[in-house]
Amino acid sequence: MPNISEQPTYKRQRFLLAFIRQINEAVTATDLQKLVFLYSMNESEHYYDFIPYAYGPYSYQLAEDVDVLCRDHFLEKKAYGIYAVGNYQVPFSYTIAQERGRKLLRRTYREYPYYTINSSILSSLFNKEEEALFRQEREKLHQEQQVLFTIGYEGKSLEQFINELIQQDIRVLCDVRKNPLSRKFGFSKSKLEHIVEKVGIQYIGIPDLGIDSEKRASLESPEDYRILFISYRTTLPSKTQFLDQIYDLLISKMRVALMCYEKEPEMCHRSVIRNYIVEKYNIRSQDL
Repeated sequence: MPNISEQPTYKRQRFLLAFIRQINEAVTATDLQKLVFLYSMNESEHYYDFIPYAYGPYSYQLAEDVDVLCRDHFLEKKAYGIYAVGNYQVPFSYTIAQERGRKLLRRTYREYPYYTINSSILSSLFNKEEEALFRQEREKLHQEQQVLFTIGYEGKSLEQFINELIQQDIRVLCDVRKNPLSRKFGFSKSKLEHIVEKVGIQYIGIPDLGIDSEKRASLESPEDYRILFISYRTTLPSKTQFLDQIYDLLISKMRVALMCYEKEPEMCHRSVIRNYIVEKYNIRSQDL
């Protein structure tokens, strides 16, 4: 068990531990997600982002931090809920909703209907009329235009990234990283594929369109990138099958995103791929 002087590694974990301790009783994982969500939506500073999931707003990072805090013996998880152990002090007083269970879910859904769009429990919480209103939230996001998007995850949480995809009605995420691994939480291939498909977005990895890491290792200036991308552009005619795969997805699914790491598209080879496809097929494109 941790000593009083010990504390979790990250500020967000310290917040989460203090938040759970202030609840002062075991809390279910579902209630914890909703309580932290409601707190986050009403405070200028928050530590977690959320996506619309099966039981409403959900943070994968929060769930991961609960597991880490349990591993490090700051929390314990039992059948009846999660609770804080040890003598960790609560540095601040947090405004925590009083509702629990179904009342907490209903409050959360009613106040933030966007987060109901992937819910699997609407019919168990609301009457048919109210359920129908929530169903319309998903319909509001539907887009008819065919667009090839590009998106980078630099500087974004996993949840921010996924919300961008959902809000743009992106139906296929094409990962064009050569090595789809990341030290950033949630962005390695297996985890990312699992999560995006859980929210109804198809994931396709196309590593053959990536650039070898050794070619990027010495990049420093915009000129370095320009030279690399000129060279990379000359290889694309030999990668027709992969480029055509993206175009075929665009034809059938209408809204497709090319993803890689860099925040700025001009600093990433995904923009070279996008430009090639746009020129070849005369399609619409947008950077996120």
